[in-house]
Amino acid sequence: MQGIIPIAVMPFTEEGAVDQEELRREIDFLVELGIEWVGFGFGSEVHTLSETELVLTLTNAVKVANNQIKIIGNVEMNSTLGALSRIQLIKETGCAMAMVRPAPTLASAPEKELISAFTLLGEKGNLSIVIQDAPGNSGVNLSAAMLVHLLENVKNIDSLKIEPLAPAVKIGEIVRLSNQEKASVIGGSGGIDFIHELKRGAVGTMPGPAFPEIFREIQNRMESRDEKSARALFAKILPLIVLSGRDMSTFLFAQKYILQKRGVLKQTYLRTPHGVIDPVLPGELEEMLFAINFESILKECS
Repeated sequence: MQGIIPIAVMPFTEEGAVDQEELRREIDFLVELGIEWVGFGFGSEVHTLSETELVLTLTNAVKVANNQIKIIGNVEMNSTLGALSRIQLIKETGCAMAMVRPAPTLASAPEKELISAFTLLGEKGNLSIVIQDAPGNSGVNLSAAMLVHLLENVKNIDSLKIEPLAPAVKIGEIVRLSNQEKASVIGGSGGIDFIHELKRGAVGTMPGPAFPEIFREIQNRMESRDEKSARALFAKILPLIVLSGRDMSTFLFAQKYILQKRGVLKQTYLRTPHGVIDPVLPGELEEMLFAINFESILKECS
């Protein structure tokens, strides 16, 4: 797994139900852009879904993708056996991979026990796994040495998504410790550190779905050794990334707002309760999109 892997936002009706038709349009949009993988994670508000809702949604997503996009399901590991059961459910939906993150209740678990848990999930789950290292959300710090050990020695653990406060630094540490020629290490955090992540050995990122083609063009330019042009393009969207990154609710609203502007979604609802959406934010987003000439950036990356 490499390149740009958007994390789908979850469309909701005004009543708070998952809007499966809106999700279909989102996946169709990503197919049209040539995206090869799409994941479900924190940016999909999976923590607000029941297990039944998540399974139904992933099943529908796989059906809509129709083998044109590979779907990555989501598993929270609050116990070894519980996570193993969830991986089996994710596998039954037809997902190609599961993104597994430790639950906050494991913040004080010994590293030895975490290694044992992830090892069992890899060996017994029979599904490709990407480990999500997001201590800001999970409260669990996974060491670089532990992540490298799991990636290199455990069956089915194929990728790492790294997004602590300084993702590029940790990605660099993981790559230095790895014996693999090209370890499958992916960035996240909305793409805020993307160029530095690439320079330190990342093979892609998991941004939101609102403008993945821009991130793809940045990576293409970096891989073509045109760093100056890649940085110039990244600089154009950086103000938008910073504005969207005030908190998770702001990020989710901004992603849905831009998808609405692009004709993909009809609504921008988040599932309640959620963080306060500043009433000034829509106007700020409009001003920002105009200031950076967002439409011209999209055309540059088409």
